[in-house]
Amino acid sequence: MNQRERAAYNAGLRAAIHAARTTAITMETAPNSADVRNQAAVAALYAFAEGAAALALTKQNGTPCPTSSAS
Repeated sequence: MNQRERAAYNAGLRAAIHAARTTAITMETAPNSADVRNQAAVAALYAFAEGAAALALTKQNGTPCPTSSAS
C-alpha cells in the first residue's frame, strides 16, 4: 500500500470515528437520553470510535503515517 492509499484509508477511518462520536454526543444530549437502549448505543458508539482508532495504519517502523499528501 502506498502513501496515498494509507492516507486515504486513515482519512476514511477518521471520518467514521468523527461520525460515531458526533452521533454519540447527539444521543447523549437528546431528551430521551436516560433510556437504557440509548445509553447502550452511546456506549457502543464510543467503544467503536476507540477501537477504530487502533486500526490506523502505520509505517513499518511503527510511526504514524502522514495523513495528508503533498501532491
